[in-house]
Amino acid sequence: MPQYYNPLGYENCDEQLIKNQEIKRQKKEIRKISLMMGSAIVSYVLIQSIESSLLILLGLNDLYMKNAVFQNAFLIVGVSVISVAFPFGFMALCSKKRYEYPIVANERIKPLRCIAWVCFGMICCICASFSVNLLIMALENLLGIEFTQNEILDPDSFLACLLSFLATAVVPAICEEFAMRCCSLQLLRKYGKGFAVFAVSIVFGLLHGNVIQFLFAFIIGLVMGLATVKTDSIVPALLIHMCNNSMSALGSIVKYQFGEASADTFTLVCFAFWFAAGIFGFIYLIVKKEFKPKPKQQGDLLTNTQKFVSFLFPWMIVPFAMLIWLTSKSIA
Repeated sequence: MPQYYNPLGYENCDEQLIKNQEIKRQKKEIRKISLMMGSAIVSYVLIQSIESSLLILLGLNDLYMKNAVFQNAFLIVGVSVISVAFPFGFMALCSKKRYEYPIVANERIKPLRCIAWVCFGMICCICASFSVNLLIMALENLLGIEFTQNEILDPDSFLACLLSFLATAVVPAICEEFAMRCCSLQLLRKYGKGFAVFAVSIVFGLLHGNVIQFLFAFIIGLVMGLATVKTDSIVPALLIHMCNNSMSALGSIVKYQFGEASADTFTLVCFAFWFAAGIFGFIYLIVKKEFKPKPKQQGDLLTNTQKFVSFLFPWMIVPFAMLIWLTSKSIA
């Protein structure tokens, strides 16, 4: 017979009563986590709003829009570190007693297994990119609207190339994976891996602030979350994130050095390489039964619907509304 948490301490308490009490406790705990995560999201939005206002007040907005070095330096410090990593890191610090898993998933992973997950993640990135682009084109033609996203300046110097790579590929991967697959996923994970991966992927998508990146980030968030919970290591998700962003960053650098035609060739070669490597990774993971579902966690009494309702209401309504409003501004 399953063992249930008995907050009253009675030895002969009715099993159904104890079960109902445990369900109420789990719902209450998810709401508390939702409040803390929602506060981190609101802080993310407010910090970026303050930073944008400061750029205008200090007369630096034109410099940000026209100078690649300044723009990338600001993205590294102002966006990735201060806006993303700091609020979620502070949330994790305040919630450290609620974690049943390490904040940073640090299980050792064999190199070949890690490479297979990265290759699988990259083929998912390629397929997601093509699928999202086709969907966006279809929606634009059908609805007569245009979806926009923030454009980053192309590098125009060696220093700009270096900062562009750091601002696009390295620092965002570290900060966003720390915020999402460490601080957030590991906090929710005790209430079900599938629920945690899906909920955090929604947040990850919305944080990007536009429809195009939301769809792509949500899909890839699912893949990186799956890799994290299957391996108990943050390394595969971090490398997937970094490799995906590197294609764009290195493409801009190749364009600066050798021209647009060379950049297009470089992108095609990258796609071909990762597609072939992704097939290897997918086959390896199937052979090793990496996708085999694991038994439901003991003591997990809530349905996924109950978990999502508890997660969304009431504390995620305002944060999600803010992110959805920011995302809607990318529709012209």
